[in-house]
Amino acid sequence: MDKMSDPERFSPEDMEAAGRALACDMERREFLTRMGRWAGGLLLAACLGSLASCGSKDTPVVQSTVPERTSPGFGPSDLAIASGQSPGELARNSVDALGGMGRFVGSGDVVVVKPNASFMDGLKNATTTNPDVVGQVVAMCREAGAGRVIVIDHVLCGSVADGFGPESGIGDAVEKSGGEVLGFNEEDKGHGVLTAIPRATSMNSTSIYPEVLQADVVITVPKAKHHSGTGLTLGMKNFIGVTANMSDIHNYDTHRAIADLNTLVKPTLSIIDASVILLDNGPGGPGPTRDTGQVIASPDVVAADSYACTLFGLTARDVPYIIYGGEAGLGEVDYNKLKIARV
Repeated sequence: MDKMSDPERFSPEDMEAAGRALACDMERREFLTRMGRWAGGLLLAACLGSLASCGSKDTPVVQSTVPERTSPGFGPSDLAIASGQSPGELARNSVDALGGMGRFVGSGDVVVVKPNASFMDGLKNATTTNPDVVGQVVAMCREAGAGRVIVIDHVLCGSVADGFGPESGIGDAVEKSGGEVLGFNEEDKGHGVLTAIPRATSMNSTSIYPEVLQADVVITVPKAKHHSGTGLTLGMKNFIGVTANMSDIHNYDTHRAIADLNTLVKPTLSIIDASVILLDNGPGGPGPTRDTGQVIASPDVVAADSYACTLFGLTARDVPYIIYGGEAGLGEVDYNKLKIARV
């Protein structure tokens, strides 16, 4: 793990910037209705008194309209660690140990699921979320009565079709389970809505996909892996991929900005694919991997990330955004204080 701070490594956000240099339906009626309400109310208020800069001084910042997403109290366990050989089964077993997906998803809910889907060869190199994990998450949401399940990510390498295509297997798994894929890349910055972060300590606003802001439930489903810039990619870090301009986060203290972003997104549930983890040369690999045979689930995104650090021989103190998340009230850094189920 002595390479985690190697300045020669490149983050996915760096890769996005390099890609630019190399030139390398939520129903639309519902979306337009919501955007109309923003234009008539929130956007007007922003124009009158809340202008912020994200490359242009004239870009209005809308105030957050994130639905209140509070976890419905701790159930049979607060943190579940499922072990075995089938990643899809592990995802289901871990959520079942928390009381089942029905604890988090209600009838008619719009659910956004955020996996890691950035790398075409990610399944082979342990850089993208296992498609069986994503498929099971979608299936569980549908079984719980979700009206729509939207699987969303910002694809860095190649086209959106590449990120969700046959190499990753995520697109097929989502469709077979009754979900929708909504992918973006560098050409789709206009889809983001510049939004204020009221509780920010570093990043006061960011351009975020409106489907995330308006979802009833948001679930982070990352691949646990090494990251050259932040130490590890886990549940909190995964949400950089719901911002339209991913490189913008580097204009701030990155670790604090990740915590800020999570106060805006307000994840309902974290399901970490640690079935096989990338130990070095992340986020894109290739690098050494280890088969840990685990999937971690918790409504506490901080606690889930804190436990996942141990799989790399680290603690939350080695990954500052987890500490900042605890300070922001997003969860419990000391996961041992929680009721843990091992299944």
